[in-house]
Amino acid sequence: MAAAVLVAFFLSVPAASHTGLATWASIAAASMSFVAMALNQFLATRPRYLEGLFGGLDRIYHTHRQLGIAALVLFLIHYIVTPNFKGLVLTSGLNEMAGTAGEIGFYGLVVLAGISLVKRLPKTRIEVPYNLWRQSHRFIGFFFILIAVHLNFIKRPFDGTALLAVYLNIFAAIGVISFIVTQIRPFIARKRYQVSDIIALPSATLVTARAVGRPIAARPGHFAFLKSDRSGLGEPHPFTIARHDPATSSISFAIKPLGDFTRRLRDTLQVGDILHLEGGYGRFEVHKGSQSQVWLAGGIGITPFLAQVETLRATPDKKVHLFHSVRSEVEAVQRDYLEGLSASLPNFTFTLHASKTNGRLGAAQLIEKSQVPPKGADFWFCGPEAMRLAIVKDLKLSGNAPGKVKFEKFEFR
Repeated sequence: MAAAVLVAFFLSVPAASHTGLATWASIAAASMSFVAMALNQFLATRPRYLEGLFGGLDRIYHTHRQLGIAALVLFLIHYIVTPNFKGLVLTSGLNEMAGTAGEIGFYGLVVLAGISLVKRLPKTRIEVPYNLWRQSHRFIGFFFILIAVHLNFIKRPFDGTALLAVYLNIFAAIGVISFIVTQIRPFIARKRYQVSDIIALPSATLVTARAVGRPIAARPGHFAFLKSDRSGLGEPHPFTIARHDPATSSISFAIKPLGDFTRRLRDTLQVGDILHLEGGYGRFEVHKGSQSQVWLAGGIGITPFLAQVETLRATPDKKVHLFHSVRSEVEAVQRDYLEGLSASLPNFTFTLHASKTNGRLGAAQLIEKSQVPPKGADFWFCGPEAMRLAIVKDLKLSGNAPGKVKFEKFEFR
């Protein structure tokens, strides 16, 4: 991604360096910004075939966010450093319109970038609602088109046959096509499921549904985007798949009622309702890890492990110890199921840790209780980032550094 942006920089040298340092810098910044925006439009299509390269859709979205920040900064440079085209012939009579399109595109992107980057107003508890962020984010494609018009028809020190112009037009096509794909993808990729069971646990809502027609393609450890036809549940949200049974085309989610959507789902979703799922995505796949693994789940982070623990039956040489850290035992999800597997599978052990009773789970307790020595083992984590950072740091300080640390960056905005 960075290489594609840098190519625009290098192509700007022969195209605009003769105009002076300030004008060239402005054009170079605009060109790189445009390529970054086009790449962002492409990443927004959720290309599953690139998940292996990036390490999962979560990493793709992380790159998407970083590219967005870079594009905004570069665009600001172009806006502040005004290019001097005095005496140059206009590329066409559309120059004035192109200037207006560029201004609209610039201000629109600044506003949308602000909504994307600022989740909570400073020093307040006021958050930008998810549905506002998502709906406004869709307009980025329209502003991208306006900026493409600006770059093509505004006056400039190179004509349309210059390598830089050709390069930018290629990315204009990539960006526009990608934007169209993101608008039609929901009608193609989503699969219909009917809710067959709902269980309201103290800390989570267990939702099971069966495919109506063709099911999604998912494996243990994947997540899917979920929405419902029921009022208030129309915005797709990502949830990890707790269980997936291809034989019966059924799927289960364990959803913690944290925000408006998840609380509304808990209160209003009913058996028989239709869900629309898109997925599966992700690379949180423990079967690809080493033979010795320590799994640590914080709260509802137990979900991806529920989906994958059954796979240990087919891999008797793989040894795993799972820790589930909760505030109190009543918050445990599928405790009996996991304890039953721990008793029946010789290569799987399970520890439920209640912090109210036993204090905060730390590296020392993990080392003491784990049937799999953490040192050199794969460490798979799903839960609060602060918890992961603290435990991994203490494991390293104690001389018990894990071989690999695997986790998902479950942050899509």
